[in-house]
Amino acid sequence: MKSATITDVAKHAGVSKKTVSRVINQEANVRAETRNKVQVSIAALGFKRNPLGMALAKNRSFFIALLSDNPSPGYLMKLQEGILQSCTEEQMGLFVYDCSYRSQSLAKEIEMLIENTLVDGFILTPPLCDKVELLEMLDAKNINYIKIAPKDFQSGESIVFNGTKGSYEMTKYLITLGHKDIAFILGHPDQESARRSETGFRKAFKEANLDVNEALIVQGYYTYQSGIDAASVLLNKTPRPTAIFSANDEMAVGVLYQIQSQGLRVPDDISICGIDDISITTKVWPHITTMRQPLLSIGYQAASMLIKRLKNKKSGIPPMGEDEARIVDGELVIRDSTISIK
Repeated sequence: MKSATITDVAKHAGVSKKTVSRVINQEANVRAETRNKVQVSIAALGFKRNPLGMALAKNRSFFIALLSDNPSPGYLMKLQEGILQSCTEEQMGLFVYDCSYRSQSLAKEIEMLIENTLVDGFILTPPLCDKVELLEMLDAKNINYIKIAPKDFQSGESIVFNGTKGSYEMTKYLITLGHKDIAFILGHPDQESARRSETGFRKAFKEANLDVNEALIVQGYYTYQSGIDAASVLLNKTPRPTAIFSANDEMAVGVLYQIQSQGLRVPDDISICGIDDISITTKVWPHITTMRQPLLSIGYQAASMLIKRLKNKKSGIPPMGEDEARIVDGELVIRDSTISIK
């Protein structure tokens, strides 16, 4: 059976195709009686919009794109879930595009993506949100984007997790449990979040009048394997740390594996904790204490901010709040992987 077209709907309702188009696009300048008549015809004929036809007609795709180069799949999945929720509510589609921050041709690659898909706007995750050449290309092409956790959140609209505060609160919690030999596994050096979490860690030590043992600070890369590798180094230190704080949960799970593989117990021998609160933290034993980053909310807000901007652009409304950043706090989630040693 042939699908109903916009012409069929117009004929059935006794109106012009332009009027049907206005109703479909939810434009305001249509009388209620006419709108109802068109909606009845749409339902009667089973008419459905053709996304490709709409995209070609309007020179837009009704899709936004999430650009990612993040080594933690748990982080990306939670963020994506929040973005999809907003897209579904706003009848927008989502591309998830994996690319390399260090690629010399990144800007050209994304420019080709824009030309091939007509994608309407971008959500840029770290560290892509700090790639100067990419941002310059998007600005030159007048493409809207929202940055998540950029280094400079005073330039362009962005949403930022307060990683410094979160790391400070987690470290302070460990200190209140009696831990002084606290190891810290740094985040990926390409990402500003790594510096923020280290800043918070050091701030808590300074406030408690304690010296940081620099030998217990080890480089990580936000991956499970880097957590294993870092733990292998830390467990051979003298004195051995009584607690290991990882800059994300992916690494914390790697730490847990390495500790247990060496016959040690968590938290009896060593307490561990992380940042993010991805789902895997409650799928291992013991469940991991973490600083919850509200990734669902961050993803939802980022998509909503972008879609609002796109709608305003379509309506000719001047952009507002372009240099505003939303700062979101974390929440300390205490589970079974940390213990007092007082």
